[in-house]
Amino acid sequence: MKKYYLHNGTEQDGPFDISDLKSKGITAKTEVWYEGISDWTNADEIDELKGLFSKVTPPPIRPKSTTKDPIKKKNKLGRNLQFLGLILLLAFIGFTVVPNLLNNNENPKSYIEQKMTIEETENSDPLRFLSVEGNYNESFWGTEFKLKGKVTNRATIADYKDLVMRITYYSKTKSVIGTKDYTIYQVFQPNRVTSFKLDVENYKDVESIGLDVVGAITNN
Repeated sequence: MKKYYLHNGTEQDGPFDISDLKSKGITAKTEVWYEGISDWTNADEIDELKGLFSKVTPPPIRPKSTTKDPIKKKNKLGRNLQFLGLILLLAFIGFTVVPNLLNNNENPKSYIEQKMTIEETENSDPLRFLSVEGNYNESFWGTEFKLKGKVTNRATIADYKDLVMRITYYSKTKSVIGTKDYTIYQVFQPNRVTSFKLDVENYKDVESIGLDVVGAITNN
């Protein structure tokens, strides 16, 4: 077995076995001699000593694989539909509401024009805004009765006059015995209830009467 000597530059040390060299902490450039070589030689140049200096490189560290839930792709369809709906709503507003507002601003009706329109409507159809109700008492002889009633004018501007009221006479069996028209010569102002009294002709076997407005004149 070979015996090795070490040289630290000033003195030598040895002999040592290979196992002893490991404990000496020699390096690759430590000068070594053994019987059979002519001169001191670096330790890493001696074949049987190269194993003392081989650097074992550990394998590279690989990141541990972690299993995660796959990332789900966001559903863009819902967002796209909401965005499309918003665009359609804005388009609807732009094409309908805004032009109407502009038209109203360009052609605003004055108070006088609005009043004239309402007044024309009410003057053209008095019966739509007039109604009558009342009660009666027969006279002693039963040939006539005293009628007390109220006329309601639901118009906002128009007033009427000379209202024509139709009285319908009914029997106990609800049959119509006859009708008769009476004119009430009064002025009926808008949004007012006007009272009246009238002597009315009676019929035989009359159980009840009905009152209806059948005509009126606009009080211009």
